[in-house]
Amino acid sequence: MMQKRIISFLIVIGALFMAILPLSAQVRIITVPQKISGAPFKVADSGDLFGKAYRWFIENETEMAADSLRELLSKTPGLNFDEKNNYYIIIADYGDHFAPMGMLHEGSSFYDTRLFGLTGSDLYYVFISKQKNAESFLSVTLTTKSSPFEAGLLDFINLFPILSQKISTEGDNDVWVDVRKFQIPEVFQKNCDISLLVKRSVDAENFLAANVFDNTSKERWSFGIITALTNLKDVELAVGGDGRIIVIPNPYGDFATYGALNYHFKPVDTKQPNVASSWHLAGGFRLTDHIEPIFGVGFGLPADLPIEVHFFGGFSVAFVNQLKSGFKVGDDLAAKGTEDIDPFNTKVRFRLRYGIELKFP
Repeated sequence: MMQKRIISFLIVIGALFMAILPLSAQVRIITVPQKISGAPFKVADSGDLFGKAYRWFIENETEMAADSLRELLSKTPGLNFDEKNNYYIIIADYGDHFAPMGMLHEGSSFYDTRLFGLTGSDLYYVFISKQKNAESFLSVTLTTKSSPFEAGLLDFINLFPILSQKISTEGDNDVWVDVRKFQIPEVFQKNCDISLLVKRSVDAENFLAANVFDNTSKERWSFGIITALTNLKDVELAVGGDGRIIVIPNPYGDFATYGALNYHFKPVDTKQPNVASSWHLAGGFRLTDHIEPIFGVGFGLPADLPIEVHFFGGFSVAFVNQLKSGFKVGDDLAAKGTEDIDPFNTKVRFRLRYGIELKFP
């Protein structure tokens, strides 16, 4: 039958798709960022921006502290400070085991640890200190990881049964700024964890700061569970257990559930989505033992939850039975001697569907 051939084809396609998935183990390396030309830089901090940042940190006014450090870096001679296009991991060394670590990047708060891919951006390490030459020891580990879409793909496929504090103020106001640039290998640029550990020297007993930065590119793909109904009443033709051709009514509404893949019109930050990024195309199959694709458009308001509720509108494609010439409802196939003959042709029927979608991630 046509439907069985379609099922077999989809199983083969699914198996091929699984075979080409990147199933290799995580890749991990230790990388050493290189000092940029002229670093460390000596900055005449006449406005005591470094000291002001310390006080703002103590007062828990983190973004005001970040603004002071931002202004200091913009005045650093020899440093082309561009936080619109680059990421700067900052360590402000105030001594006595107080060394705030954060990040400067346009649109991010200081303590954000989220990067959005490094294919078109550079990553810098910036160590700011009153100590001459701003000496520090830095150890960095890069670990590859799957994208949110890849991480959820196997779970999605399994939905289908058919596929089974103190600062020293002595001396002048000079501040030293050490800047190092990361050379991130391509395999780590889209999705990886960046683990930093900073010490004043390699033999220091305590470290100044440590943190893990989450580098995850924005996604165009996501998953969804669509629950939709249609306003059409329908019937289905089948062969009953007694070998007769029967009519099976489909109730009004035909409430159905589908597993869907979504394509977003613009890349989405899966951890901080917005209204503009919620519009998407959706396509998938009914979660049952027969083939019924669905296509449409989804839209919803973002929520600070792992799963979002979106509105959905579109249509499903049903492969229904149509009697061949010479057969009618009520025929006893065994009595006619045609039990080995398929009495149906396959007909394609489109049904308007509307409902809701649970979208993730």
